[in-house]
Amino acid sequence: MIDRLIETILDFLIRVFAYPQIVTVLIAALPIVEARLAIPIGLGLKLNYLESWLFAFIGSSMLAPLLLLVLIPFIKWLSKTRFFRKIGTALYDKFEKKSKSVKIGEESGQDDLAKKRTERKKMLGVFIFVAIPLPLTGVWTGCAVASLLKMKYRNALASVVAGNLVASLIILLLCRFFEPYINWIITALGIIAIIIVVLLIIKIILHKPEEKVAEDEKGDGDGESGKNAES
Repeated sequence: MIDRLIETILDFLIRVFAYPQIVTVLIAALPIVEARLAIPIGLGLKLNYLESWLFAFIGSSMLAPLLLLVLIPFIKWLSKTRFFRKIGTALYDKFEKKSKSVKIGEESGQDDLAKKRTERKKMLGVFIFVAIPLPLTGVWTGCAVASLLKMKYRNALASVVAGNLVASLIILLLCRFFEPYINWIITALGIIAIIIVVLLIIKIILHKPEEKVAEDEKGDGDGESGKNAES
């Protein structure tokens, strides 16, 4: 049943876009799924391993130059709008937490050598973050993290693309080792992507901005202090 469902989906994609290369590039350009899903889909569309990897890598990397420039500013703009404020603030807080997970030890001093060392640490941190093919550690999130870390543009781009190169090769190797189960891999990755989207939507709906959380905690603390004073 799984094989028939995947074949139906792949046949539909081929009818719409005609070429498997185009399908692979477009899927790889999507957030969340990126090259992780595009590579097994390329294989399912009868591309060879080199083609599947190449078009998935191109598709997932080609937006990085633009994302580094506009992703965080766009999210900040969303957070200031009336109708999309909750989405913008939730996404910004999400990316900010991701950026804090990239451990960067600031060098003491403000001389050029200290700044270069800090920049290299940021490059290594972003590279490792993107290179490990886990959910929400791809090019889109990597670009957001690099922007929030205020990395130099060329260094950020190099780190994200290099990390994506390693991540896509890891996925390619996994597909090579589990070739008989390509349709199951596609299904599993698709389900994971759907779960992530659903969880993100729930978090956006229930999201409370960091400032609001801090105010509530402060209010609770003041209330407890008042009770203690009364007692």
